[in-house]
Amino acid sequence: MGSLEYAAPNGGSYLVSLVQTKSTLAAYSLLRYQGGGGTPIPYSFGIDGDLGVMGLAGSHLKFINGVTVVAVEGTGEQADNQQSVLSFAKRFAGTLRDGPGTIPPLVLHLPDWEKKHPKSGLEGVGHAVSLPVLRALVGPSGQPVLDAVPFDGGVEAATATYEGGRLVVVEFPTPQHAFDADAAVNGRIAELRAAGQTVPSVYKRVGNYSVFVFDAPDAAAAEKLLSGVKYEKDVRWLGRNPRAEEIAVRAYTSTMGGVILTTLIMTGVAILLCLGIGGLIGGAVFLHRRSQKAAQQVYSDAGGMVRLNIEDLNTPSPAAKLLGRAED
Repeated sequence: MGSLEYAAPNGGSYLVSLVQTKSTLAAYSLLRYQGGGGTPIPYSFGIDGDLGVMGLAGSHLKFINGVTVVAVEGTGEQADNQQSVLSFAKRFAGTLRDGPGTIPPLVLHLPDWEKKHPKSGLEGVGHAVSLPVLRALVGPSGQPVLDAVPFDGGVEAATATYEGGRLVVVEFPTPQHAFDADAAVNGRIAELRAAGQTVPSVYKRVGNYSVFVFDAPDAAAAEKLLSGVKYEKDVRWLGRNPRAEEIAVRAYTSTMGGVILTTLIMTGVAILLCLGIGGLIGGAVFLHRRSQKAAQQVYSDAGGMVRLNIEDLNTPSPAAKLLGRAED
């Protein structure tokens, strides 16, 4: 951690503090965490296009740059000038190389996280990569059972307050890690319940998540809040996928089945179109010829009936057209 003081041409000065963390998740957690000695500063957290995730309280401003948490405070003539501090922080951020900080994915997986604040969704949302920070965010009601949560190997947690209680989601990097933690948490809950101490309103393992609900008004509200947590799994093989051939065969079968079905449907449609168009054309020709025949006046000497003229059949054939008798 280091602090530098900068003098501005307008006569003011600014005190800048830099805190280096191990990861962007730790930086976000430190930005949101209001622990430490003294009275915490009531920051209003939000998202700025130039600074990324930031917190602002009067002339005190904090923002994330990669894995670094930057704190800017106006001193001297700029001690109470919020706009001046914000403008200086944006110019200072341009000198840093890592770029604006972002919201951790786990926070984005909280139910209705964007509704926690009308602009940014960051108010009331906490993030932790260590047990002390999570304890401070949750408060006394969650401290006994959270002692069983192992914060090692990339474990992180997100928490927010809802009408149905306080929700805590702890994410573990592997299924085995989540399984071991689930066993430890269930054992701890049993111990606390037997000793008559405070336990979560409801607890459940969801994928690689351990989900807690504290201070719920009733069991139905706790279950409803917990049901809003969805685990989105992403399985990746370190080497060759042993099921690659099975997946390829399934995809090929599905594709060929679709092709055959489409061919049959198109053939049936083509036959129906041909029959329909042929029927229309044939019907039109038939009706046209019938109308033409009905329009003709046919002479008849048989009372309107058709009479066969067979008189020509009794007429002797011309001899000139017959072959002579063969001579012996």
